[in-house]
Amino acid sequence: MKRATALCVSAAILITGTMFSVAASATTASRKADVALARKALVMLSDFPSGWTTTPYSNSGGTPGLTQIAACLHVPKSVVNYNPPEANSPNFNDNALDYQVQDSVDVFPNVKTATKQFELFASSRSLSCFIEVFNSSAIKGSLARDIGKGAKVGTITASELPKPVAGNESNGIVIRVPATYKGVTLTVDIVIVTIMSKSKTEGAQLSFSYSSISTFPASLVTHLETVTATRLG
Repeated sequence: MKRATALCVSAAILITGTMFSVAASATTASRKADVALARKALVMLSDFPSGWTTTPYSNSGGTPGLTQIAACLHVPKSVVNYNPPEANSPNFNDNALDYQVQDSVDVFPNVKTATKQFELFASSRSLSCFIEVFNSSAIKGSLARDIGKGAKVGTITASELPKPVAGNESNGIVIRVPATYKGVTLTVDIVIVTIMSKSKTEGAQLSFSYSSISTFPASLVTHLETVTATRLG
């Protein structure tokens, strides 16, 4: 049932990864410089315990639920589909325990734009909108098909986590995806953490995933959040 975890996380990144990310008007040269700046803030394999490996970052391009999220949050689709200079980490994996982590860092032109992006996850409506979108027939159907023929996805829930980084504007939510496939039932947890730089012109998004078979070590989550906040400055 390990395959189910990977596929659920893929769907989560497709929905949320492009949200925290109207195209920027920067020149090609300045955009490349911003991407290089963002890359310096990404977590690296050396930040993980021994035994972790990487696979190339991939986002197949589609954005399931984008229109629904924009409508639910009552914001223009252009805000949800914002595309700033961005750097993405590879996918980090602990295959023995079926843990996965992915990181992305965006650079924004000003505080106002960055704040709008952050509020997509931290507004009073964000959590209920995530629940609504993940429970739509389109998203649940897509998840079930990816898991395998005959798979069933139950009611998806979400809850807010304590502030991830003290003294830094940040937010965390956990999305729970219950699934049954070939007689095996488990729940995949997808934790999405957003952290802003002190200047509020850079933002990072860490995605953690793990199944109910094991619990992601809290100490590693805290370590990666702290590393990210430090590198963002």
